[in-house]
Amino acid sequence: MSNPDDLDDGLLYEYDDAVDAEPIEETEEDQLNDRKRPLENEGVATQENTSIEERGDDNVDESHLSKRQKKLKNSKLHQKKKEQVEYQINQRKSIPKASSEAIVEYLATLIREKNPDLSALELNELYFKKTDFISTEKFNVDRNLVNFPQFLLQFSKAPKSVILSMSNIRVADVYRSVEGNNNAIKLFAKNKLKDDLQSVEDILGDKKSKGEGKDKKKKKGSMRYNNLKYFISTPTRMKSLLESTDAFFQGKDKLDIILDASYLDPKNNSLLSSDNTIVLCEILKLILEKKSSVKILLY
Repeated sequence: MSNPDDLDDGLLYEYDDAVDAEPIEETEEDQLNDRKRPLENEGVATQENTSIEERGDDNVDESHLSKRQKKLKNSKLHQKKKEQVEYQINQRKSIPKASSEAIVEYLATLIREKNPDLSALELNELYFKKTDFISTEKFNVDRNLVNFPQFLLQFSKAPKSVILSMSNIRVADVYRSVEGNNNAIKLFAKNKLKDDLQSVEDILGDKKSKGEGKDKKKKKGSMRYNNLKYFISTPTRMKSLLESTDAFFQGKDKLDIILDASYLDPKNNSLLSSDNTIVLCEILKLILEKKSSVKILLY
């Protein structure tokens, strides 16, 4: 079984067609395209990797479609689904630029959807407060990797920051964008968990485990990571780390949590609209409860 970090992280908008379309046989060219790494810088899905409904494309060549597929494409049901998908995509793009109040309400909606069996009282414990967030509405340039360092310089003032991205590939891309060799570390499933855990404890220290050997190792690690500021991770890897060490909760220094929420994968999912949404909310709540002076920012 593959690790959840290696996936494209979730499909929020899946829906069952009232009219079953005949499957289109996958060609060798289609398989080759699926193996190619998508261009992500602008967060636009490629036509090869998305269905007609996901693209919302009315100009698709219909010559290769069956009669049933053509009927589906031109039906009112398809048009309704197309409008629904477009609305979801626009919402995912707009939320990172929204006010703190709008972000909290959006997350509350997601939490209710993901936990349909919880009571109102139980749900209330999962909700966030607007004071948990710092609005980044004033950042009015394109939110891509090129402008990410400018965003961090403008909004992230804490000595250390955790950056959460939706997949291993995206973690690597963000790492390069912030010149990670100098001031960042990747914490994801490409590494062994014990190695990531050791790196975190070397950088931040773990007051639970004191001893001469640990102190020497900590000093050595501190010299190696002297200028490190950014911990770039996926929600699933960060959850595993938080379950294994209290290092992120220690000290009175401020901590920023930056959600890489503007990026849309080839299926137009974002960090906030993936199968990892519940995991993401869990670790955010945990850090807010156990660490003082924490603020969440959306890029």
